[in-house]
Amino acid sequence: MTDKTQGKRELTDKQALFVDEYLKDLNATQAAIRAKYSPKTASRIGPELLGKTWVAAAIAERQAKLSKIAMRTAADVLADIGRVRASAMQEVLDPEVGVVSMMSYQHALKALEMEGKHIGMWTDKLELTGKGGGAIEHNLTISPADAYERLMRGGSK
Repeated sequence: MTDKTQGKRELTDKQALFVDEYLKDLNATQAAIRAKYSPKTASRIGPELLGKTWVAAAIAERQAKLSKIAMRTAADVLADIGRVRASAMQEVLDPEVGVVSMMSYQHALKALEMEGKHIGMWTDKLELTGKGGGAIEHNLTISPADAYERLMRGGSK
């Protein structure tokens, strides 16, 4: 599965499908499921695939191509969002009541939300992984005496 002339690995069919699916919503777990990996292991496989250099390179290459096709960059989109925000936040005077208010709270808030998401202020979904993109390891040790005490209290602390 290696391309010796260029020194890089080729994607398997499933990995290529994963790349296609990942570019739809940038959700590694859902992309793995849609690429026919097991739903039971998708939360581990998705981030693992992103960690493979040849898969990450394929994603970056495709994103660059899509950006060129659209002839838009992230900076272009952010500039547009900034213009919408500035326009929506303009104060206007209502001549009937003499009150100054924002032109459009709804559009201003949406633009601010989009900017906030871009700079990572909040996320709709957060994927957590352990070492190497695998599952987070949990170690819990309970002594027999603690286990008995918890059992007697009905399982609570």
